[in-house]
Amino acid sequence: MKLRTTLFPLALGAALLMSAPAAMADTAAATADNRGDSGVSYTAIASYENIPAAARTQVIAAAQKEAYDSLDKEPGTLAVHIVPDPKNDARIVIAGTFVNKGAYEAHEHGVFHRRFLRTAAGNGVTGPDYTIRNTSVKPLSADGRTAPSHGDSGSVLTVVAEFDNVQPQYRDEFLRISQADGYGSLTREPGTLGFHCMPDPADPTRFVFLETFKDLDAFNAHKDDGPAQDFLALVAKDHIKGPGFFITNTNAADNGFGTPGAFSVPNQDV
Repeated sequence: MKLRTTLFPLALGAALLMSAPAAMADTAAATADNRGDSGVSYTAIASYENIPAAARTQVIAAAQKEAYDSLDKEPGTLAVHIVPDPKNDARIVIAGTFVNKGAYEAHEHGVFHRRFLRTAAGNGVTGPDYTIRNTSVKPLSADGRTAPSHGDSGSVLTVVAEFDNVQPQYRDEFLRISQADGYGSLTREPGTLGFHCMPDPADPTRFVFLETFKDLDAFNAHKDDGPAQDFLALVAKDHIKGPGFFITNTNAADNGFGTPGAFSVPNQDV
């Protein structure tokens, strides 16, 4: 798990989580809605770091503009979540979902992403540092039913959770319970908006989850509900490491679930 910075108090984290959206939103700008999907999409999640304080607003606005244009003009882009790290002003995380790998590659080589990279590089920003790039597995019930992810536009609580040490003998069970967790969450928890589980193509013992929620209460309701509790029980039983939370660089084993993620900023024409 990529835990790079010092942990910080839960109370401070909660305050920052709740205050993040208002600081970045430009209510006058046009916005582009994220689209829902079947739960199966090519998902890429990366951090950008060392953003100078004087350039932070410019870099975040450039990311918002990239997301807006991509959703407006690139039909293969399904959703973009731009998430400022709530305890590190020099870091943001961008998570995107795409129809397939080809759509992702078209976006990566397209004019909108290259425009953002020029702005970032021109300000000394480092990245992208990817935690995952792969196709998600479908949310699936025990009898084979699937559940779509919902549209999750605007400012939503975004969580990127990493799990390591999934040993070969437990991998099928881990996948099955993960898919059931996704299905149960999307069908019975109104505060859960999106759920994507990606195996790491470079490490068969590692998985990354991208989940979005209406707010922190919705995340807590998800965590305490039956499907997630079954999943966490499996993690403990099989000695799987995690969750580590990529957006806030915290680990539940050390810091609990108080700062699982942060709010995204709207995808805006700024």
